[in-house]
Amino acid sequence: MLTHPDTVYIDEGVDFLDIGRYATATAPFGLATMLPRRAYTSEVFQRLEDEKIWTRDWVCIGTTAEIPGAFDLLPYTIGHHAIHVQRQPDGSLIGRFNKAQHGGCRTIPAQCRTGKKTKCSYTSCGYSRDREVIGGESLMEMSPQMGQFLGAVPERLLPVRIKTCGPLIFANVDPTLETEWHAAEPVWDGEFTRVDGNWREHRANWKIAGAALVDAARNPHCGGGAVNHVSAQWLFPNLVLIRSRSAALSIVLQPTAMDQTLWRMSFFVRSDFETSMHQAVLKQFAPLLKHAEAEALARQSTVETALASDPPEQSRAGWDFNQTLVERISRQHAAYWNAPLMRA
Repeated sequence: MLTHPDTVYIDEGVDFLDIGRYATATAPFGLATMLPRRAYTSEVFQRLEDEKIWTRDWVCIGTTAEIPGAFDLLPYTIGHHAIHVQRQPDGSLIGRFNKAQHGGCRTIPAQCRTGKKTKCSYTSCGYSRDREVIGGESLMEMSPQMGQFLGAVPERLLPVRIKTCGPLIFANVDPTLETEWHAAEPVWDGEFTRVDGNWREHRANWKIAGAALVDAARNPHCGGGAVNHVSAQWLFPNLVLIRSRSAALSIVLQPTAMDQTLWRMSFFVRSDFETSMHQAVLKQFAPLLKHAEAEALARQSTVETALASDPPEQSRAGWDFNQTLVERISRQHAAYWNAPLMRA
């Protein structure tokens, strides 16, 4: 009898569903280690995250300001599930699974099974890298974008739950979810307006990147912390919010490989600030981001070179996150056969 690939998560003899494996990571802070080393490097653990986190939790995918016009479309891949959110003519938002989940492939190519998002012309595929927002004018009948994302009859596509909190868009693809919203909502000040945004990819696992960002924002030597009126909040699983009195920064963490993360950043300033003041206000985030990038890379290197034992967890933000992650792994869910064909 063949082993069900969606219910067994073993890599090099390590069973990632064995909660005992995380005993040292769930010890009190100061005594705890990081997660088992392969939780940051294994493609199998990445598949476990897809089953236990990305397909279960409310995931932040972007901001409403990114799709201001009618029919504008924001693509986002949650785990291996390719979805989009589209602005409707009445201003509302609708979420759907993309039509071309696996692009034009009858089977999933070997290069798409490594855990690394590939560069592919089928940007609607759950194994390829996301493209940026598609303007509504590009989604005309018979256009390639229309065919990949919407098809001829978008109304027939499988819907995705969508919620907004301030300017932030959250999506959930769990078909068994009974409650509309069970996540901790971010505290958002409505006086802030999105003025800029960019994507940066850094070499560090997404869990390491999140901890590094929060630690940097709480570090007074980087311009963060209470002494500089800067605070940080990490909303499980993938949203980091950094705030000051005059500006805010949201970072959506999207894994693109086991050791790579795309930081999808949106910058906000107070609505009563003039345009000429925006860049000066946003400069305060530069040293925080630079420090976080360097720290994330260093921690990734530490994990990869650890041989005898798992490194100690020195980040309080990382420790807090790990407790939630282990709790998610321990949950029991209804399982679905969603594995694509790997060979003809």
